[in-house]
Formats: sequence, structure tokens, C-alpha cells
Amino acid sequence: MPLVDWVLHPTEVWAAFWYFMRNAPPDEKTVKLQVSSDMKRCYDFLEMTSRSFAAVIQELNPRLRDGICLFYLILRGLDTIGKDMRGMTC
Repeated sequence: MPLVDWVLHPTEVWAAFWYFMRNAPPDEKTVKLQVSSDMKRCYDFLEMTSRSFAAVIQELNPRLRDGICLFYLILRGLDTIGKDMRGMTC
């Protein structure tokens, strides 16, 4: 049914077209980022964790991008630990 959804929302087709024409694939974006090797490793973890958030975070202003990347990874790690702890019984 995705084709029917796109027919009903033609502005989304136009936005998707321009997004794909303007943006590089996620693997190329990590290479293009002008960051240290440590931050490149963080962006690799980000892409392994969530490709959808990785695409959005990499589009942010460079002054915000690194901090938000680290903050997201830290919160995902804490969320994972919290979920693991809920399953444990003492």
C-alpha cells in the first residue's frame, strides 16, 4: 500500500525525491564528516544503533551534531541497561 499512500500525499513524493537527490548514503556521510577518529567511531555506533536517527543527526548544524550524537548514544546505553535490569529478579 505504500504506492497508494504516495499517490494520496504527492508532497511526500517530492520531498523524498529531493532528499535522495541532495543527500549522500549514510556510509558516505561518515567519511565526509570532518571529525576526529573517536567521533567517527561514535557515528559508526550511531548508524549501527539506529539508521533513521543517524540520518537526522548527521543533517544537524555541525556545532550541535557531535553533542547530540554522544547524548543519544549515552541515553540508548542507559535505556538498554535499564531494560536488562528490569528482567533480573533477586
